[in-house]
Amino acid sequence: MRQNEKICLTIALQASKELRTNALSTVRYAGFCLSSCHIGYETTNIGKHLMPFLSTYMPHLQTLCLWRPDDFPWTTIRPDYRQGRTYMISIREWLKSLQTSESIVQHVAIFEQDLCQLVKELKELTFLNIYGKIHYEKVEAYRSMVQIRFPDSRVDVEMSRFRLWL
Repeated sequence: MRQNEKICLTIALQASKELRTNALSTVRYAGFCLSSCHIGYETTNIGKHLMPFLSTYMPHLQTLCLWRPDDFPWTTIRPDYRQGRTYMISIREWLKSLQTSESIVQHVAIFEQDLCQLVKELKELTFLNIYGKIHYEKVEAYRSMVQIRFPDSRVDVEMSRFRLWL
């Protein structure tokens, strides 16, 4: 795909459903920057709305590129902490807990759900490219999961990048 064929779109929340549907229905390439899943409830919700948005407004998407400052899944397991001093202490403890084997298993399961939903909903998807940052112990777990779940696909998983060719 040539650079000039790539489409960057910003959609105002006030745009009508008909305009969004018509304007985006032919999009084949899309890139989104997602906030960290570690810094607030609203940012966690953004990822949960990504798949319904894509399947509704970009049903013919072939290439999806995501940028994340942290882990690859776009939905996440995140405790509902309150703001204030206890919030900062709790969030630090939670961030440490992300490196445990239980957390790795849990995040692999979430990422598997995210990928399966994406492939099921976007029938024309051929390439997924995610830039993020994960703990080195998750690399092999993510790679193994994808190889088992999508055996006819090609995958490249690194600590800062996830690529899947379907």
